Amino acid sequence: MHLIDKILSREEFQTQPPVLLDIGASGGIHFRWKRIARHCVCIAFDPDDREYGYIEKEQGNYKKLYVFNCVVSDTTTGARPFYLTKSPYCSSFLRPLTGKLAPYAYAEKFTVEKELQLPVRSLPDVMKELGLTYLDWFKTDAQGMDLRIFRSLGQEVIGRVKVAEFEPGILDAYEGEDKLHQVLAFMESRPFFLSDFKVKGASRVSPENIRSLTGNPFMQKLLAVSHKKMAGWGELLFLGTFEGVEKMSLREYLLAGVLAILNQEYGFALEIAQKAARLYEDPIIAELDRYARRGIWRSVLKLRFMADVWKRISKA
Repeated sequence: MHLIDKILSREEFQTQPPVLLDIGASGGIHFRWKRIARHCVCIAFDPDDREYGYIEKEQGNYKKLYVFNCVVSDTTTGARPFYLTKSPYCSSFLRPLTGKLAPYAYAEKFTVEKELQLPVRSLPDVMKELGLTYLDWFKTDAQGMDLRIFRSLGQEVIGRVKVAEFEPGILDAYEGEDKLHQVLAFMESRPFFLSDFKVKGASRVSPENIRSLTGNPFMQKLLAVSHKKMAGWGELLFLGTFEGVEKMSLREYLLAGVLAILNQEYGFALEIAQKAARLYEDPIIAELDRYARRGIWRSVLKLRFMADVWKRISKA
């Protein structure tokens, strides 16, 4: 049995399974969760016109899946205006700044086609309904509201989060949105480190100028995706370090180690194993230690150092 399955099959995780939260779920399982999903409880949000509440699904991907038929905000307020845009991935409770988006190729995706009144729930309210007091992995793409939703969890819950993923904006896209620099500032003041950061964006060439170049719809799309991308938003993944926590349970240490391994942070997984070994006597800790050490060596065998070698050669 693989170490990850061996750890997550232990009694600690039968009584307290890992809890994953997905805000802005696209319908498919998050690629980072595929390895552990069957051991986990997942909470996802899929707003539609059905009854205000949630559906508990028996799905092979997860141990248990709760799908809430509402939209998440930082407060529970019944219903509030929701701006439905041309692209469903740009819809938000925050009004798009169409004027500031106009110079960019993807500007028309933010065109508001309809304003709806949608039911709103806060995460603390949802967790209370499900009888949950903790979250292990927080993932959100809430179109400008990532940070305020995360903050609404409160310090006690945030302090136990092992992984937190955000997609905040860099350029101005929504009125009053949570920007990337605000997320970084908040997380810097908390016990997390930034494990992964990808800058995403669109081309700074307006739809009008693209149409002036060609009337062919296919070529218009090709021009838009081929042109240089500017920095529009970021994909951030933080891992919790639990600094300042005097003593964590063995479950917390083991799960933190597993999630570090999933994110290829083998050095951090080794740190976790070493800390756990000072407090607990369990053979699984030594296995986690050995696996982390092998992971560090595998990074060398996969020739990952070559990227740095080529950089040095190119600068010579």
